[in-house]
Amino acid sequence: MDKDAEGLGADFELWQQLTDDYEAALGALARGEPGARERVVRLSLALQQLHPDLSPVDHDY
Repeated sequence: MDKDAEGLGADFELWQQLTDDYEAALGALARGEPGARERVVRLSLALQQLHPDLSPVDHDY
């Protein structure tokens, strides 16, 4: 783990795992693997729930 991230602990580890999984799912989607779209959507939602402030979608209606 990066020295700057040590203080973030479990939250950083979860974020890192989700982003790694998301990147892998995008590759699977590009290759047309079955179930890849669902994995991308599920991981995208998990990342959005973890950090809603970083979401590219503006929810201020």
